Amino acid sequence: MEPAKTQHLSLNEYNLLEEENNLRYEYHDGEVFAMAGGDPKHGAIASNVNRLLGNALLSKDCTVLTSDVKFHISSVNKSLYPDVSVVCGKAKRSEKDIRALMNPILLVEVLSESTSTYDKGEKFRYYSELSSLREYVLIEQDTRTVEVRYRSAANAIWQLEWATDQEGQILLKSIDFTLSLEEVYRRTEEL
Repeated sequence: MEPAKTQHLSLNEYNLLEEENNLRYEYHDGEVFAMAGGDPKHGAIASNVNRLLGNALLSKDCTVLTSDVKFHISSVNKSLYPDVSVVCGKAKRSEKDIRALMNPILLVEVLSESTSTYDKGEKFRYYSELSSLREYVLIEQDTRTVEVRYRSAANAIWQLEWATDQEGQILLKSIDFTLSLEEVYRRTEEL
């Protein structure tokens, strides 16, 4: 990621920058980084997951959100955009970044070659600061592999599970839903 500007911006200046440019940026304690557009396969996988989770949670008090919604992590002063997110119960807006939420239960990132290391490392550590977060789902774009990191409480140890085509599915514990890899990767082969 390349910084959009070298000067440090306040959260208000950052939100104005997003509004004026009609673009998304991640905010890292004063520095902003332009979000690169995903390729078609990335978009199809994220769309499939959004649809699957949305259908599964229709009768629950949960909302599935697209990559247009960001989350502010106050403890590290960062505002980040996951590819898909789930908020259960009442959504809580950040007091510091008024265009961001603060209480996801589940976050999904579709991994590309350029974002994989960041999403698995630093971004995960930042997201881990959100006390409501119970599950972090990492979906490989180029191989049929899904990694799930889960914790039962804010200070609990993260557990790791993954599924490949061999297993074919993986349980998302935070929302009690079994994710089918066949459905996650539906119609993405030709993209």
